[in-house]
Amino acid sequence: MTADETCPECGAPRTAGLTCWEQLGLLIAWEHADPELAAEHFLTVACYNFQHPAQFTDAALAGLRSVFLDYLAGRPIAEIRRQVGQRAAGAVRVLRPENERRPVLRRWTLTIADVYTPPHSAGAAARVKAWAASIKAEWERESAGR
Repeated sequence: MTADETCPECGAPRTAGLTCWEQLGLLIAWEHADPELAAEHFLTVACYNFQHPAQFTDAALAGLRSVFLDYLAGRPIAEIRRQVGQRAAGAVRVLRPENERRPVLRRWTLTIADVYTPPHSAGAAARVKAWAASIKAEWERESAGR
């Protein structure tokens, strides 16, 4: 991704010269000083992964989608972590081999670039929640269109 490009997978533009991966890293770094944002860590990582699915197996994405929707429906994160821990025990593959990863551009209503707004984290937790809601809404529109 060069300075004038967008992400080839999620379509996010650079923010402050940063790729979407770098934006995610800094957003997660903000969690250390922002407990409200830290509480939304699961949503942050899940949203990013949904918008960058090429690296994950179909089974891993389906499992993540299931617990993501459970979380949005109010299921406690502690229960989700227990469930995921049990599923991931042993040799469970979640990543595709690198030679099988085929990023496909998909334009999303919101991306990491809408959440990472430097220089401060103020309001980031609310933006993460809006990001998650937008992904869910897009899935619902897709399902209704089938």
